[in-house]
Amino acid sequence: MTELQFRSPGSGPSDADLAIEGAIDFHHHGYPEVSFDLRTRLEDADEIEHCKNAGLSGIVLKSHVFPTVGRAYLLNKAVPEFNIYPSITLNPAVGGFNPLSVESAARQGARVLFFPTWGAAHDRERGAMSKFIAKYLKRAANLTNEPGLRVTDAHGTVLPEVCECLAVAAEHSMAVCTGHISPEESIALAQRAKDFGIKHVVFSHPDSHSVGASREHIRDMVQLDAICEFCTLGMLPAYQRISPAKAYEIMSEITSDNAIITTDYFFDWNPPAAETLRMLAGTFLSLGMNLADLRKMMRDNPARLLGLESLPCPVHGSH
Repeated sequence: MTELQFRSPGSGPSDADLAIEGAIDFHHHGYPEVSFDLRTRLEDADEIEHCKNAGLSGIVLKSHVFPTVGRAYLLNKAVPEFNIYPSITLNPAVGGFNPLSVESAARQGARVLFFPTWGAAHDRERGAMSKFIAKYLKRAANLTNEPGLRVTDAHGTVLPEVCECLAVAAEHSMAVCTGHISPEESIALAQRAKDFGIKHVVFSHPDSHSVGASREHIRDMVQLDAICEFCTLGMLPAYQRISPAKAYEIMSEITSDNAIITTDYFFDWNPPAAETLRMLAGTFLSLGMNLADLRKMMRDNPARLLGLESLPCPVHGSH
């Protein structure tokens, strides 16, 4: 495949280029995802080469249906000097709130635990990812008539089986992402995670249709030391749930210390992830965001969530 050029020959890097150097895409979907029928722009190895050429240092590889440990293991061998961090998502395909699945994934290198997406009761009530995945998986479509997975009981108490999963995550120093559970469940989960000594909780794309959090929910999660995710999927025209200007407003309120920017998409019409992140960086820069804040949300904070002892080194030196 012809190498994708990210800057004109002989030109220096733009601030948008600098923003993504050393970045870690903390919510990256590969191919296949859900079904071979759901095509992406590039095969994984080509996608990762583009990320590497653009200056990114790594991705967290996520799937809605399977742990990504095996794929990440092989891709790390195929593309040296780039880091693919595996994860597991607690959807019905892995048994829902199944601590055995979490332990197995963690012992094979999974660094991130995502709570249910299309399997979450909240997602089904909102007709979000569960409605989308039903187009590709017949048995997932059948499940949409069932209540779905909830983190808490009728009194708002986090369920014992969820606590077992949190205990495993704590044992293996995994970051916990809230997925598509409700904002209220997310707050309860973040509070309970503290009891288990979990250091890093991510409020997954709270602005998305799948979650539908309010500004007050976002403030509450930040008060619990959670990091709020803003994904490019939610800001693309075809799926726009929030404008970049509104996202910038929210990030400015909660500060760059408490936010990350990710891709989170898997369509054949999307540009490669690195180019999309660069375009979004340029958009935020044009809105007035400074480069240091962008680098913190794309590089420093994801590295911290992964417990990395040292930050990824930028290609063009320290800025």
